[in-house]
Amino acid sequence: MKQKSIVAIVKCGSYDALEAEAAVNKGLTLLGGAQRFAAQGEKILFKPNILWPTNPDKCVVTHPAVFEAVLKAFKPTGASLLFGDSPGGLQSPESALKKCGHFQLAEPLGAQIADFVHGESVSHPNGLTSKRLLIAKGVLDADAVISIPKLKTHGLTRLTGAIKNQYGCVPGMVKGQYHAQFPDLHEFSKLLVDVCGVVNPRLYIMDAVMGMEGNGPQSGDPRFIGVLLFSTDPVALDATAAKIIDLDPAFIPTSAPGLEAGLGTYKSDEIELVGDTLEQFVIKDYNVVKKPVKSMPETPFLKNLRRLVNSAPVIDKKACTKCGRCIEVCPVDPKPIGWKKANAPRVGVPIYNYRECIRCFCCHEMCPSRAIHIKKPFLGKCFPFLSYIALVMTNMFTKRSDKTK
Repeated sequence: MKQKSIVAIVKCGSYDALEAEAAVNKGLTLLGGAQRFAAQGEKILFKPNILWPTNPDKCVVTHPAVFEAVLKAFKPTGASLLFGDSPGGLQSPESALKKCGHFQLAEPLGAQIADFVHGESVSHPNGLTSKRLLIAKGVLDADAVISIPKLKTHGLTRLTGAIKNQYGCVPGMVKGQYHAQFPDLHEFSKLLVDVCGVVNPRLYIMDAVMGMEGNGPQSGDPRFIGVLLFSTDPVALDATAAKIIDLDPAFIPTSAPGLEAGLGTYKSDEIELVGDTLEQFVIKDYNVVKKPVKSMPETPFLKNLRRLVNSAPVIDKKACTKCGRCIEVCPVDPKPIGWKKANAPRVGVPIYNYRECIRCFCCHEMCPSRAIHIKKPFLGKCFPFLSYIALVMTNMFTKRSDKTK
């Protein structure tokens, strides 16, 4: 009989240091203790979610209190503690970790910052999308990784959690290059699974004391949940987090590929929950898109129709501060977003050339002023079946053409 994936659920009502430490220790005990995941002399890398250097109260990053509690729990194992992440854009990892407060908490515990600036190409023969991936040198130099994701909504992937946290193990602007290489969301989700498979953390500890809802992963709103989640299975952990925010785990586009790749399972009958009961944390009105992600079928006609039907990034002119980060992080060359007058930057808000935009939504993820939203065009809202009608028509014309030959 197949062994079930275990997810530990532990109540944690605040980011008070003592409460966070007690919750982390309880969760680790439920899974066999910190010594199960680290040994004397090993180099253990702790990887929080540092999407962008912001105040932790905005819920964009893993809260420093949870990060510190995890480091303290592993300190007695005798392992060498390392930490790091690669934020979006051109921010340096060390600068981002200092601005968020993680660096200052890690130093007194003897933890050293790992190299997330340089990367090495590694083989991944069983990859769903890629047989080689560029991974941060600090990750590859460690004996094991402990992933500490943040529960947040995401405009495209519905939820960003355990699996997606490893995308920060791809150094610098290479993340943007991968976005450009895999513009289709389902293919990009498979890439996320591949990256997670290469990094292969020993343990995942999700910060869901305060989550993010709405326009995540950076421009959403904080929402109290009051729980920490622990598992060795990232698919099961994300599935459990999805149930807490009343989202069908099957709607997360990394769930099925994660199962296919052998990372874990999102099926309820294959997951065992231990610790506190799940039901007490479920939030029925959590602001998250509760629909599956759909890709349009490919036909020559649909390639031209796509920009009229697919969702696109739209800038709120009143909220835009004209910082230019959306232009900076766009991975496409030449960029489909820029200033109206190239010789006069920051005069007016940036504008898009939607014909060239690949809908990777890096601009939406990294906007610091919550000014970019994902909007579906009128045709996309009113006639979502157009793509399928076009596919049927294409097939009909193709068959008719074949008969006349």
